[in-house]
Amino acid sequence: MRSMKAKKQMLTFPVSKPGTFLSTRGTGARKRTELEVALKSAGPAPVLEIDFTGTEAMTHSFVDEFLGKLYVSLAAGDVQAAAVRLIGLNEETRESVAVCLERRKQFAVQGEDHTLLGDTSVMPDTYAQARSLGTFRAQELAEALGISVTNANNRLKRLVHAGALSRVRAPGPERGGKEFVYTLP
Repeated sequence: MRSMKAKKQMLTFPVSKPGTFLSTRGTGARKRTELEVALKSAGPAPVLEIDFTGTEAMTHSFVDEFLGKLYVSLAAGDVQAAAVRLIGLNEETRESVAVCLERRKQFAVQGEDHTLLGDTSVMPDTYAQARSLGTFRAQELAEALGISVTNANNRLKRLVHAGALSRVRAPGPERGGKEFVYTLP
């Protein structure tokens, strides 16, 4: 399949200064607002890297207010990003992110090694297969995983909403309806 990757604008959002301990919902809400403003002013759907480098630790309430609600806004279309990657997580901050996302039945991509954090019951295999395919349609993923196209579409929708994959509408499918081509951002 021909590659449909377009050069996307990158937005890196540093969460804190080195040595910072992030706590409280209020702080999380302020940071999320800063990020949403940066996203809206960045232009059309940039690739977003949320950089936790130097953040020593975070409370669950901060992470839920900052990251959990950000993913809700992304899924609702209130803010847009072509992809979202979390970078610079240490062992403690990675655990806080994972707990928050599991509780919310959400997941995120850790940028350095492209692993999924959070609610990842069936998604790691799906994401790994998507990474190996590179550019593909739902039918191709379904065949590779041995699942129905409907199941593949449901999983792909979650990966797109989490910013792990990008999709573009494919030129007119033979059988009618909407069809998409998926790529890694």
